[in-house]
Amino acid sequence: MKASPGERAARVSVITTAYQREGTLPRLYASLAAQTMRDFEWVIVDDGSTDGTGDLVRSLQAEADFRIDYSRQENQGKHAAVNRAVELARGEFCSIIDSDDWFEPDALERMVAGWESIPAEQRSGYADVEGLRVDPEGDLVCDSYPRDVFDSNAFELIALHGVYGDKIGMFRRDVLLEFPFPEDMGWHVTPALVWNRIAARYSTRYFNQVWAFTDYREGGLTDRETELRLRFPDSQLEYWTEYASMTKPMRAKSRYRAHANYVRYSLLGGAGPRLQLGGSPSPVWTALAWPPGLLLYLRDRRWLARNRDLVEAWSP
Repeated sequence: MKASPGERAARVSVITTAYQREGTLPRLYASLAAQTMRDFEWVIVDDGSTDGTGDLVRSLQAEADFRIDYSRQENQGKHAAVNRAVELARGEFCSIIDSDDWFEPDALERMVAGWESIPAEQRSGYADVEGLRVDPEGDLVCDSYPRDVFDSNAFELIALHGVYGDKIGMFRRDVLLEFPFPEDMGWHVTPALVWNRIAARYSTRYFNQVWAFTDYREGGLTDRETELRLRFPDSQLEYWTEYASMTKPMRAKSRYRAHANYVRYSLLGGAGPRLQLGGSPSPVWTALAWPPGLLLYLRDRRWLARNRDLVEAWSP
């Protein structure tokens, strides 16, 4: 369904980036068609697919009773496609979900209810609400939160509380526009870089509620995590530098880990010890973390040597 002139914007824009996902999008579409909250649109940015993704989406547009906005770009990476989708979205909120995942039937309703549980006078200080994901068998793919309703942010969730794993929720669209993904760091940018930048300014309300299913597929971005981190280390270095520089509280273990990864990705980028100390968030912590950082770097070099053919023949 396409927008008509003067059509009212939806409350929530569901954002999906797709690359060669003709086979998985129907499942996500079915979960959207089953939503109990109907005030939403679906914004799809096709990142250069060569399968039947475009034809499939056009057929879904013809039958859907909700708006589906579809656009296609040359392959630039998921982060660039997310930026385009946020620009195209018309909702007050954006819920970003991968093309091989799908929602619980009441997920969007719960997201909106979760946002409205924040007192109106406090909402300007919050960027998003987040719930939990499970795999197709119903097992959590992430840690649950310390309390059923828990206010924190993406940085403190890991650095202070040790809560890891992929979450699902919805962001204020204006916040995503304020913090776009960098597009000058290569084909892959770690999402955590942007989530941490948002966390430096805004809070998140977390809920121990399952809102979506995640199906990690062979050959997907999660499956290729090591390859992508090592082939595109710039965003990793930026992420760990900013992480180590955060003024928010963090455990000593987290600070040590951040500086070890700062050393690791600096070495991968060709920076020696002197340059590392000069640009370090904390020269003392960097010096302390240099031995494990060097070991991580050497492990990465061994991986790259073992997988030389894979890296040289790399394609998205």
